[in-house]
Amino acid sequence: MGFYFKVRRYKKGTNTKMRDPWNDLLEFETRDLVKEYFKGVHNSEVNVWKISEVTSNFIQAREYFRNAQESNITVKPLLLYYGVLAMSKGLILTLDPKKTETTLRSSHGIEVKDWSQILKTKEFEKLELTVGEGSFSELLDATGNTNYLRAGSKGINWKSQLSRPDKGYKFKLEQLYYYLPDLFEEFKTWTSKELPFIVIDELRYDNSNNLGVAVLSGTYHNKELIDLVFPEKYCKDLEIEKGSGKTIVKWKYSEIEWSPNITQKWSGPFDLGVSCVIPVLTNDKGLNIVSTMFTLAYVYGMMARYFPTTWISLGRVRQGDKIYPLIHRTLDFIVEKFPIVTIDFLRAPYNFENNGE
Repeated sequence: MGFYFKVRRYKKGTNTKMRDPWNDLLEFETRDLVKEYFKGVHNSEVNVWKISEVTSNFIQAREYFRNAQESNITVKPLLLYYGVLAMSKGLILTLDPKKTETTLRSSHGIEVKDWSQILKTKEFEKLELTVGEGSFSELLDATGNTNYLRAGSKGINWKSQLSRPDKGYKFKLEQLYYYLPDLFEEFKTWTSKELPFIVIDELRYDNSNNLGVAVLSGTYHNKELIDLVFPEKYCKDLEIEKGSGKTIVKWKYSEIEWSPNITQKWSGPFDLGVSCVIPVLTNDKGLNIVSTMFTLAYVYGMMARYFPTTWISLGRVRQGDKIYPLIHRTLDFIVEKFPIVTIDFLRAPYNFENNGE
């Protein structure tokens, strides 16, 4: 894993303030601008058919998102997932000049194997997902399982890269929400538990002493939470120092630097984004934000599509409906943020990456 800290500016002098992503995505719905993009970013000529594949997926994604926003909750997640899927394919095709629609797998790339038991018990937090081969894995590969982050800023100024889960890797639905700390209130309503995250201000390494240092915002953090996000397995001789509104965590690592899982919290002080350190998944794996939203859209889309009785009952005052506020917020969150995160990748690389910092 790696973590980068330099403040940057958009290419070609574009302002770092967040713009309307749908306006920016129009660039990828036009022949001439897609052609210019491939020439400028990939230094390659692109044929008419490749341009059509890119633009068609983004055009279709726009329509799915528009219809999802206007639709009733009974069908919204299915339309939204198709929008997320189309936008993901457009992103993959744009980031990888060698990919074509015919080389992309038709499978989702993520699988749920215990629907029947979960639908019976309504213990949705235990829903287990398995990584396969398909759109999910292709999205992870195209994005490098990377997050572009806004830390005390409305513009991108940090980057984190997480260890990619391989085929057959399993994780729970509940764990996906670790990567979306903005949903902490709805998560607590659902589970009666706090989402485990801590705002992080700085991360640095002293390779001469194999020492990792993280500066956390705030002086009070439950020791159990610190142990979750800085597990003993990877952080030897953990030290915690507190003072001046900060908590400094130091640890020893072996020959390879270890970095915590870092994700984005979009709503911080003064409505600026902040970065958060969260627990790693089993075997030190993680998911970037774009793949997390893809997976959540898939889960709720498939529930609405294949199990409409259960899905509709969640919003009709039935047993097991305590997850409904979280689902409702999740769908709105994906509608708002997935296009933004997509644009973040399309605008990469940023200055701090080009400088090798």
